[in-house]
Amino acid sequence: MKKLKNIVKLFLFVFMLFLFIYLGTKDYQTTVSDNVRFSGEYKDISKNNVFKYVGEHEVLEVLNGKSGILFFGFPSNIWSHYYADYLNEMALVNGISEIYYYDFKKDRNLNNVTYNNIVLKLKEYLATTDLGNQDLTAPTIVFVKSGNVLYFDDEIAHLKGNVTPEEYFTDYQKSALKTKFDVMIKNYLRMDKNE
Repeated sequence: MKKLKNIVKLFLFVFMLFLFIYLGTKDYQTTVSDNVRFSGEYKDISKNNVFKYVGEHEVLEVLNGKSGILFFGFPSNIWSHYYADYLNEMALVNGISEIYYYDFKKDRNLNNVTYNNIVLKLKEYLATTDLGNQDLTAPTIVFVKSGNVLYFDDEIAHLKGNVTPEEYFTDYQKSALKTKFDVMIKNYLRMDKNE
């Protein structure tokens, strides 16, 4: 009987050791939803947001025939935070469930082929520098319906002077931008109903 107890104890010990080693080396990956991730990168945006992370290939798919609202920005650009906040607010008011978010900073720095194809697709909307270069600027909003650009807005990215977002976004400017986004979204949604 004592021998059987010892065998059971040894078996349990080996089993527990195996479990400890297995569970200790297992790669636990946690998936964070896009809205939570976005809220983490854009601290003033709540988890109740409509932003979906996409890469350069998905952006090109939209520009080459699909439909969607594209938000180009990156977290280190403070103006992107303000645009994201006001765009998200108007999207939620109008029942938009998804806005594609493309953080293009790395791709622009690498100057990769897909990024350049995006720039080429949007060339008629992008500002040209004195040296003849065109690039995406942050923040930029693009409304696309079946591959056709309906609205393109990068106005704030070209603001001149040393004004901060806090100084620029007076109550009047906030209201004007929200109204602009509201009109764009309503027209975009209206086109869905007409198709």
